[in-house]
Amino acid sequence: VNCHEVVVTDLESLMNTLTSGEKNRAVGKTEMNAQSSRSHTIFRITIESRAKEEEAVLVSTLNLVDLAGSESAKSTEATGQRQREGGNINQRYAR
Repeated sequence: VNCHEVVVTDLESLMNTLTSGEKNRAVGKTEMNAQSSRSHTIFRITIESRAKEEEAVLVSTLNLVDLAGSESAKSTEATGQRQREGGNINQRYAR
C-alpha cells in the first residue's frame, strides 16, 4: 500500500495535496466510463478547530473513497489489458 500523510494548515495546501494525490490515481477508459478507476483511492481529511478563547478542540474526519471499477467485461466491452485489470479488481472484491 502506497500511503502518505500530509499535514496542511490552509485551503491552498489542502487543494495542492488533493491534486497531487489525484495525479497518482490509475484510471483507464472503458465503454462505460471515460475515466474508470483502476485502483482504490482514499483521501482522509481530519479537521481540527477551536474557538480562540476555548481550550477544547473540535475534530471532524471526512473520508473520500473511490473504489476501483468492478464492471463486468461484457458491459464495458473491455479487452486485453482493461479486461485483465477488471478481472484482478473483481478477484480482490471476492475475497
